[in-house]
Amino acid sequence: MALGNSSTKYGSLAKTLHWLAAIALIALVFLGLEQSDMESGDERSRIRFIHASIATTLLVLMTVRLVWRWVSQLPAHPEGMPAWQRISSSVVHWGLYLSVFVQLFAGAMVVGTGGRGLPFFGLFTIPLPVTEDHDAHEWWEGVHEYAWIPIAVLVGVHVLGALYNHFIVKNDVLRRMTFGLK
Repeated sequence: MALGNSSTKYGSLAKTLHWLAAIALIALVFLGLEQSDMESGDERSRIRFIHASIATTLLVLMTVRLVWRWVSQLPAHPEGMPAWQRISSSVVHWGLYLSVFVQLFAGAMVVGTGGRGLPFFGLFTIPLPVTEDHDAHEWWEGVHEYAWIPIAVLVGVHVLGALYNHFIVKNDVLRRMTFGLK
């Protein structure tokens, strides 16, 4: 399989970045919801540390993904796809990029305004150019607490669109983003 995209399918780099980002998003939502109702303590701190480390990883993945999308060829929409579906697909994809970056930025601001840097699984910490600020911290926590909701809605639309194209329309939209699906 080619590393780069072609006019008809995504290459292995785009596919790998897509699925790693999807796995990271699922993990982040799970961990975020898991710790949200916990009392302060060691277990909650461990979950938040893992959550923040995965988010740091996702920030790198999403940045590489966005750059790759800009510099590489994208497969064309399937022939005969109505204009409203092509437009909807673009809106959902760009909405996902925007929503994920807003959520990641809000999370980083929660960490930074709390007086810490971004952790990476205990290997290192990325310092942030943000000063500790209680009011800003509270505001960014509010943004971060709710910014996952548009991501969840857009992911749902994205998945439903892929399944619709695969099972109803029977085109290659889903197959060209998977490994080994014929």
